[in-house]
Amino acid sequence: MADLSKTVAIIFEGDDRVSKTLGELDTKFGALNTTVGNIAAPLASAADAVVAIDGALAALAVGGLAYAYKKSVEFETAMVGLKKVAGDSEETLKAARTSAFNLSTQYGESAAKVLNSTTDFVQAGYNVQESMALTKASMDLKIAGDVEAAQSSEMLISILKGFNAPAAEATRVIDILNEVSNKYATDVEQLGLGMSKLAPIAKTMGFSFEETAGMLTPVIEVFRSGPEAADALKTGLLKLVDNTKSVQDALASIGVAQTDANGALRSGKDILQDVSIAFQSLDQNQKLFVTQQLVGIEQSARMVQVFDNLGKVTEITGVAMNSAGSAAKEVAARMASSEVQLDRFKVGFENLGITIGDKFRESATKAIAGGNEIMSAFSGLVSSGTFDPVFDALSGFSTKLYDYLKIIAKNLPAAFEKVDFDGLLDALGDLGDAFGSWFDGIDLTTVDGLAEGLQTLVDIIAG
Repeated sequence: MADLSKTVAIIFEGDDRVSKTLGELDTKFGALNTTVGNIAAPLASAADAVVAIDGALAALAVGGLAYAYKKSVEFETAMVGLKKVAGDSEETLKAARTSAFNLSTQYGESAAKVLNSTTDFVQAGYNVQESMALTKASMDLKIAGDVEAAQSSEMLISILKGFNAPAAEATRVIDILNEVSNKYATDVEQLGLGMSKLAPIAKTMGFSFEETAGMLTPVIEVFRSGPEAADALKTGLLKLVDNTKSVQDALASIGVAQTDANGALRSGKDILQDVSIAFQSLDQNQKLFVTQQLVGIEQSARMVQVFDNLGKVTEITGVAMNSAGSAAKEVAARMASSEVQLDRFKVGFENLGITIGDKFRESATKAIAGGNEIMSAFSGLVSSGTFDPVFDALSGFSTKLYDYLKIIAKNLPAAFEKVDFDGLLDALGDLGDAFGSWFDGIDLTTVDGLAEGLQTLVDIIAG
């Protein structure tokens, strides 16, 4: 039985150990609550992060789909271009598509650009199989010569067509361009551009690919331009077979005949060879004079590089004739570079986008077409006058607002003349007096006075 005195002590004297114990328990529970809160806070932050990541992924997905649709449309446009020139054969188009993706992945070039190159070759008269092979050759030229895909295919077309050469000669051309540019002070682009322009004349006069490169290179080395070198040689070669008296006299002065023993016109190639041999016995002044007489002043500086460099032209031609396999080695070396590997990675991502975009492009295009129909319908409604009441109301409101504001602007000067500013001016004067009283007796034009004034202002702000 509880002791009565203890009970009374608890009730009347505050001897309450239970309350203390409960207080301790409350403290413990408070600490537990804090601990739980500390644990929950990071979890809540993690939840927020998950929500943020989810939003970012959603945005990324939308952006990715938009990118995929764009790339799919670009490739579809390239396919339409090929279809126009190659026909509707599903098998042919499928083969071209597969080839474009394979070459794109191999060389790190856009699949659409690869397919456009194939289209260019088909347009030039090659069949689809030849065009796909030529596209691969143009990719080799792009890598070896560091030129754009479109330019590489354009150069190959011009050179092959100019020489009336079959598609199988493309590798030979690329080897020549690469090897000569590796050994002499030209590059693939300038030599290729020069051969592109000179090809028809060179073919007509009996020059080979190699001999053409041999003639162009000495001029490019000095004047740094393939097209300029080609223009000079076109002029020079045509002049050599020109029957004008000035040309015939100039040739006769160095012992070169324009016609053979039967009176038939000799080829420009043979005449050029004889002129180059004759130049070896002339001094510099004679060389310049004869060149001017043969080709004119404008191209004489360039053509003298050809006439007076028989040894070098022959040497370069020899290098070109031994160039087989040169481009393949160059391509292999460049394909291992970090730059090409990065291009291949980027193109791989782009091609994935095309594949994904193809899955929904048709339906998305239909949706866009539906939107266009709606825009067209609205345009028709506007044109037919359906919305004229709305536009009339807006026009009327604008006119009334203009008239209202115009009246206000007209009356504004007279209205201001009737406004009494005395109260405002008095208030401003009182404000100035109050401000001046703060600095009464302080000379703000001296350093000490200004310091005292600033201190007064600080004290007023501080209260």
